[in-house]
Amino acid sequence: MDDLTYALWRKRHPELIPAVRGALERIAPPASEGLLALLRLLENSSEELRVWIEDESVPVEQKTKVLTVLDEEVLDELVPLLPSFIFLARSIIGVASTRKGQERRFCDRLFTLLLLHRERLLPALPPKARAGLREVARRMVAAPETVRIIKAATILEYVGHREDADLLAEYKSQDDVLGRVYEEAIEVLRKLPHT
Repeated sequence: MDDLTYALWRKRHPELIPAVRGALERIAPPASEGLLALLRLLENSSEELRVWIEDESVPVEQKTKVLTVLDEEVLDELVPLLPSFIFLARSIIGVASTRKGQERRFCDRLFTLLLLHRERLLPALPPKARAGLREVARRMVAAPETVRIIKAATILEYVGHREDADLLAEYKSQDDVLGRVYEEAIEVLRKLPHT
């Protein structure tokens, strides 16, 4: 179903909306969740999406699905929504960094999206969003190993400060392959000027 959702997002056109609505009437959750996220992206303006992301009554798993669809492509007009996603991650990091669940999955998907499109999206983040993303990444680097998200180390390569190298060294994975992710991030950060 995700492959179909990605293909429809690539083709996106208002004429798809009735077909997606019709499919949603025939397909039950959880198989329909990707199509529901696609429909939200097709039907809503960027301002409506921002309000929706910031609405605390909307379950975080719905927002996670929207992030997953955006893995395929983030339109220019949707790039300004990234700070809202980051501030949401910051607001749920206390839960995300302590146990597995939807909050952790949201942070993982946010990191995935940003890293998939790193050359374009990370430089576009305003300073406050970069600072928020750094805070989320630091908390996930220091999370217990059972919930830690390795991608947080790579995120710090792009939004971290020199002193974050010490945090990465402290929590570096003992696994050879995963440990290399930390080592690469540490190398990058240690070359940064002191702040």
